Amino acid sequence: YRDAATGEVLLQIKSNTDVGRCMAADIDPTHPGVEMWSGDSQGIRNVKGEIIAPKMRNMPTNMAVWWDGDLLRELLDRNMIIKYDWENKKFVPLVKFTGTLFNNGTKSNPCLQGDIIGDWREEVLVRSENNAALRLYVSTIPTEYRFHTFLEEPIYRISIATQNVGYNQPTQPGFYFGPDLIKMKGTFRGYQFK
Repeated sequence: YRDAATGEVLLQIKSNTDVGRCMAADIDPTHPGVEMWSGDSQGIRNVKGEIIAPKMRNMPTNMAVWWDGDLLRELLDRNMIIKYDWENKKFVPLVKFTGTLFNNGTKSNPCLQGDIIGDWREEVLVRSENNAALRLYVSTIPTEYRFHTFLEEPIYRISIATQNVGYNQPTQPGFYFGPDLIKMKGTFRGYQFK
């Protein structure tokens, strides 16, 4: 992590090998800010670098997605969306995209992932197993939050575009978006917090 104002490194975990994949996403509301992990991080770490969950087999490190209507991110890995259960310290499958294929071999990326329709939650675009169709998956889980679409934000739009012209990485807005917002008073992106 770096200080956004100065660029100073606040947390760095050095590795002796190439770290093929890693993830930073807000998946645990009991710790402020985002959590991060990789195959080399000994588990899930908070913004202070403390290990808050031990290393688990097959920790998802592919894509993060706002899917289920709360302000935490879910994880998109291979053909499923996975929720982190912070109380029991485990990953739980939410949705499986049956009859689909993902791209890039072992990376297994979707064709596109992002707030395409415009309610702030993100959709997943994948191809069918026979390559005859594209499927757009949309969350059917109700949410109490009504924010402006992420597509209004230039950094977010660029992060969607880079999925098909660069190295596939999950979308990121140019501002913090997560459960810490619940503590604020006033309006944020069109939603009135109480």
